Amino acid sequence: MAINRMNKRHHEHQRALDRSLESLGVELTTHCNISCKMCSEWKRREPEIDSNKILSLLDDARTLGAKKFGTFGAEPFMRKDTADILTYAERIGFQEICTVSNGLLLNNKQILDKLEKLRTLIMVISLDGPKDVHDDLRGKGSFKGAVEALRELRLRGITCSITSIIMRQTLDSLKEIVDIAVALNIPVISMQPYQREISGLKKNHEEFEFRPEEERAVRKKLRLLMRYAANRKVLVYTASMMKYVPPYLTRGIRFIPPNGCHVPSKVLKVDSSGNCYPCVMIIIRMKQKSIGNVYEKSLKDLWHNQIHQELNLLALNRKCPSCLAGCSDVESYNAISKEIWPLKLITRVINRLDCR
Repeated sequence: MAINRMNKRHHEHQRALDRSLESLGVELTTHCNISCKMCSEWKRREPEIDSNKILSLLDDARTLGAKKFGTFGAEPFMRKDTADILTYAERIGFQEICTVSNGLLLNNKQILDKLEKLRTLIMVISLDGPKDVHDDLRGKGSFKGAVEALRELRLRGITCSITSIIMRQTLDSLKEIVDIAVALNIPVISMQPYQREISGLKKNHEEFEFRPEEERAVRKKLRLLMRYAANRKVLVYTASMMKYVPPYLTRGIRFIPPNGCHVPSKVLKVDSSGNCYPCVMIIIRMKQKSIGNVYEKSLKDLWHNQIHQELNLLALNRKCPSCLAGCSDVESYNAISKEIWPLKLITRVINRLDCR
């Protein structure tokens, strides 16, 4: 039995190491128009990657088989050509294009007119709670701007979603995010825990996280939140990860799926300086060991090169930095929830006891 499991795992790992590129991510900019308390990305302000280089990366990624393109970094619309980049990605055949924004720069008719023409675009707006909570974290007027952006996107028929951060300041008011999604007819949202890497490793994390003795209370609140979303018919994309969030935010326990994380075997991320990594967390944790630089080598040369294979194996063998970010291996978490069906009855009983 053990040998069969080992053989199966070896086969799955080999298939992961051999697969084609599925998704390209590009850090369009490190500049931002706001200074969020739980983020340090806006402090970097590094030079932006060249526009022509981004277009050539998109071409190369499509040649390697990529069907998904996403932006990451700070506020993408700080760049004047972001809408044009997204348009080009769709033109050459990307079937899913995703970008996350705070929404404050989307009060621009020229930008919205371009975005409205894209059929494969998913616009994700960051929203962390009601006005007082969101504005305290992201700056005065940011809640109004985000909601207005969501409303305008919906009016124009642009597919959009909401992403929220689970932390001390937001946990008790995240139900209001669900209510906003219902009011704007947004069927899918995402929630992810506060990430030390994004916040900055030197920040006072206790301000945003929870104490170990609060773990049970956090678990109960998240369970009720997921139930509330389900009752309101809002799909939380990251719902299968929620059971791992309480120990993550209270004790720093970083769970990785039993078969490892498969994101590095599917994705390439290119930062603003052209360095290439398999995921955002590895970008932050392992700056000294990028796969290579796109100004020096092509994506084809970087994909599955020796360093990429090493980082792949770290993730597959559950030795990567690990995270519970919305861009993590959600598919593996979904698979876990389906595989452990015998525990569901026990879980329901515990849920009822905890929620009384």
